[in-house]
Amino acid sequence: MEKILKQYEDYLKRKEKEESTTKMYIHVMKQFQLWLETKQKRLEHLTENDVYQFRESLINKGNKIATINKLISILRSFLVWATKNNYVQMNIPENLRLYEDRKEPSVTWLTAKEESLLLQTISKEKNPFKKARNEALIHVFLYSGLRIEEISNLHTDAVTAKTIQIFHDGILSREIPLVKHVVEKLDTWIDMRNATSKPVYLHSPYLFVTERSGKMQPRSIQFVIEVYSEKLGFPITSKILRNTYCRRLVEDGHSVEQVKQFAGHKSITTSYKYFS
Repeated sequence: MEKILKQYEDYLKRKEKEESTTKMYIHVMKQFQLWLETKQKRLEHLTENDVYQFRESLINKGNKIATINKLISILRSFLVWATKNNYVQMNIPENLRLYEDRKEPSVTWLTAKEESLLLQTISKEKNPFKKARNEALIHVFLYSGLRIEEISNLHTDAVTAKTIQIFHDGILSREIPLVKHVVEKLDTWIDMRNATSKPVYLHSPYLFVTERSGKMQPRSIQFVIEVYSEKLGFPITSKILRNTYCRRLVEDGHSVEQVKQFAGHKSITTSYKYFS
């Protein structure tokens, strides 16, 4: 690739690029060359997925969005040139830039101490029905990252031995792995729910119910969360619980693409925020 980069450098000089610009372009491409070598990849075998992986490596290193976009823009310019000169045979991705919504508030999540205090408080609930349900409810938030509407609409048959399946408009949109202690909390709640003789529970397809209704509406879920927030004295919302799950994925070493997949984010930029 050294010879190709030398030809690219000559090309930039012929285009009368400033010397500093040319040096920067070549420096970035040498970074990309080193990344290829660590992946044991050759330029002629480059794929669209490789380009996305390189972008992800920049994200995982904690680069700012502006920096990532700059580096990716340089890489794309090189790939356009390399493709025209038959050094690369691939479809160059069009939308590689990351977009930052500056209007969106900063992302917050629970600390390990706050999370522990929350779970301890729920475990002290005296009402067996509420204790089993609320423990399962909060564990699903913290360890599956569902949106509040998704939890409200969650059916009992969407919970398998190892995953929770999320459907939108009857179509499976994502499947989230379950950790052992969440499965245990769900099993306890389902057993409690099935042991009741109330028809409203027995005939309801929904996983989470209230003492009076066969479906726990988002407002009822919010009320449960708000009660614990007041007891503990620090902010807890459905969004903060979901953020805690996303942040945990990052801390456990998951890639930005995996965070996007498990959380069901529409944009990879949203997933990127949890790497800050």
